[in-house]
Amino acid sequence: MSIRRKEQTSNSAIKNLIKTLGIEEKLLIVEIQNLWRELMGPSIFEHTTRMFIDNEILYIQIDSAVIRNELNFNQEKLYNEINKAIEQNSFIKIKFI
Repeated sequence: MSIRRKEQTSNSAIKNLIKTLGIEEKLLIVEIQNLWRELMGPSIFEHTTRMFIDNEILYIQIDSAVIRNELNFNQEKLYNEINKAIEQNSFIKIKFI
């Protein structure tokens, strides 16, 4: 039982440190990027140039108009898959730019 209590304390300390350093969003973006690579595969991932969250919107910059257009058709499905996988509601919408 004391091991579990120490583990919870360590987890709590790490979460507090991440929050204090202000890197929560950066870590979330890295997690989303890794997931994006798995979901989309290398060909679409190579056309992804930037990801960021602003005003609760996940922006994903794509350097191909054709791919961006196709992704816009699947926007809701991708939103649901990403939110389900990261188990957070850190953004309310995906926007491809």
